[in-house]
Amino acid sequence: MRIDSHHHLWDLAISPRHWLAGEVLAGINRTFSMDDFYKERALAEIDYSIIVQTISEYDEMKEFFSVAEEHESVIGVVAWIDMSSADCFQHLEKYLDLPGADRLVGIRDGAQGRADAQWLAGDQIVANARKLAEKDLVFDLLVDPSNLAASTQLVSRCPDTTFVLDHIGKPNIAKGDQGELAEWSHAIDELAKNKNVSCKISGMVTEADWKSWEENDFKRYFEVVLNAFGAERIMYGSDWPVCKLAATYNQVAKLAEYLIQDLSSSEKEKFWAFNAKKAYGI
Repeated sequence: MRIDSHHHLWDLAISPRHWLAGEVLAGINRTFSMDDFYKERALAEIDYSIIVQTISEYDEMKEFFSVAEEHESVIGVVAWIDMSSADCFQHLEKYLDLPGADRLVGIRDGAQGRADAQWLAGDQIVANARKLAEKDLVFDLLVDPSNLAASTQLVSRCPDTTFVLDHIGKPNIAKGDQGELAEWSHAIDELAKNKNVSCKISGMVTEADWKSWEENDFKRYFEVVLNAFGAERIMYGSDWPVCKLAATYNQVAKLAEYLIQDLSSSEKEKFWAFNAKKAYGI
């Protein structure tokens, strides 16, 4: 079995994704459907997948729950709620009677790009993250390296909540600066000391040089994550269709195969499926 723990969809006729504006992202500024996803993932032999939020709007749940209801291969939805708001769960409740809402497995409200690098460590975020545990929902951490310290504070204050770090914390792989690598490595080690957080091996190709990356560029970053989280807490994610800026779906899957080539057969099975199932309670 293979599970893609992190992909996106968007129908621009239903809801614009304003973050796609501009020349840099022009290659993915169109609607992407499950039919597109099936075609592109075919060579990678993916069986199931988890859809992850793309905009900070509650109504995206309608779109994603509808997809989940229609497609049995979608075994999870990670949706957005405003984690800085005391009434976010009241808003969430309004969507939980929709067909497909039973596939809701997690929440994501990103810290990446926020001016306040300590946003995730705020008391309201902590309080809401604790409530996620009561509702059997995971908190996906969309962060860049500047947010990793706050992530560690949040995770340590919410021992009953399950967290999943997206995109290995988005280190600047293209730059390859040794000082930045050391700082990121230390931050990853500190975060991973908390056993309630796992890590998606995802989103790496778009942090590298889009035009000239090679598989070996990612090896030292993967080794840091593997040493920190162990084979029990890492999982595959494609970050499709964002990955298309730098790689085909099959190239991303092949990169994952390259990175885990030295793992045992049982560890590979955990990476491709069982770690995601365990983390998201599927």
